[in-house]
Amino acid sequence: MYLDDNNIDFILPWIDPSDKTWQKEKAYYERTSNTEDNASQTRFRDMHTLKYVLRSIEKHCPWYNKIYLISTGHYPKWLNLSHPKIDLITHEELFIDKSNLPVFNSHAIEMNLANIPQLSENFIYLNDDTLIWKELKRDRFFKNGKVVDFFHHGWIPRNKVFTFFKGKDTWVDALNNNLELLNNTVVPKQLSTEQLYHPSYGIKHKISNYLFQNVYKDLFWINHWHHPQPYKKETIQKVFEIYKDKMLEVSTHKFRSSSDITPYLYRYWHLLTGDFEPYFHNDGHVVKASSLADLEHSIEKIEENNTINFICFNDQAKNISDKEFIKLSEGLSLYLEEKFPHKASFEN
Repeated sequence: MYLDDNNIDFILPWIDPSDKTWQKEKAYYERTSNTEDNASQTRFRDMHTLKYVLRSIEKHCPWYNKIYLISTGHYPKWLNLSHPKIDLITHEELFIDKSNLPVFNSHAIEMNLANIPQLSENFIYLNDDTLIWKELKRDRFFKNGKVVDFFHHGWIPRNKVFTFFKGKDTWVDALNNNLELLNNTVVPKQLSTEQLYHPSYGIKHKISNYLFQNVYKDLFWINHWHHPQPYKKETIQKVFEIYKDKMLEVSTHKFRSSSDITPYLYRYWHLLTGDFEPYFHNDGHVVKASSLADLEHSIEKIEENNTINFICFNDQAKNISDKEFIKLSEGLSLYLEEKFPHKASFEN
C-alpha cells in the first residue's frame, strides 16, 4: 500500500460567463491588453456541462476524496458549498501573486495549482467539458504509487511548417514552449523498455520512441489526449520549484499568449523522469459539434461504442450565431440529463 493511494482528489476550473462583474472586467482588460487570443470571445461560451461532469465523477468514480472547483468566486446556485466533498477555490486563494488578478487565461490559473493547501498527493485534473462515461477503478489513474500514463514521442515537430499549414495557435505555441524549456534544463532519464515499448503502444509509436531515445535525444512533440489527467502533488511542487520564474511570468498573462506554457509541463516532467506506470488506454473521445445535427450524429456514434471511458464535448461552434449555439447547448443538456439523471450528493 502506497501513502494516500486511497485519497484521490479531482480539480477542475470553471467560469460563469453570464456573471456581469466578470464580463465588465474581461471587456476592460481586452481593451487595455494586447491579446493574441483571437478565440477569446468564443472560448468562454458555456455549454452547461459542469453539472453533468460533477455527476459523472460521483457516479463513476465513487472512490474520489474531494472535488476542488476553481473559479473567480462565483459558483452555480445548485451547488451546495457546505458539502464536505466540494471545495470552492477562488483565484484570490489560488494565486501566489494576487496582483496578477483578474486573469482570463486558463494557463495562468494552472501555473498556481501547487498553491492548493489541502490537495491530496494523488489528484486528477480535468476541464468542465469532459465527462467520465463509465465506472472506473483507481488503477485507471494510479498504480504502484505512480500515475498511469503513456509516452509517445511525435513524428513531426509542430513548428513553423505546421503553423504555415494550420495557422497560428497559441495553444500549440505554449506546448512547444514546454518542450523548449525541458530541452534546455532536463537530461531525460533512460526510460525503461516497458515505458518506451509497452505492449499497449502501436508499432509506429514504438519506432518513434526508439528514434527519440537513440537518435534525437531531444523532444520535439509528445502526444496526448484530451481526457482527465492524473498527477502527483509532489510533481507539481517540484516543477514549480524549478520553473518558478517562468511560471510566475505566465501567471501575469491575462489572456492566452504565444509565450505561455501549459500544465502539460507537469505531465512531461513525470514522463521524462520515468515516474509513471505505462499504459496507453486510448479510451477518450472528443465530440466536435458545430451544429445540432453534428451533435445528434456524434451521439449515435457514442451509443455504438462501448470502449469509451471519457467524452469531451468540445465547443467547436466558433462561427455560429448565439441562437444556434443555444440550440446546440440545449440539445446537449437534454442528452446528458438522460445519461446522468440523478443528482449528485452535493447538489441542492
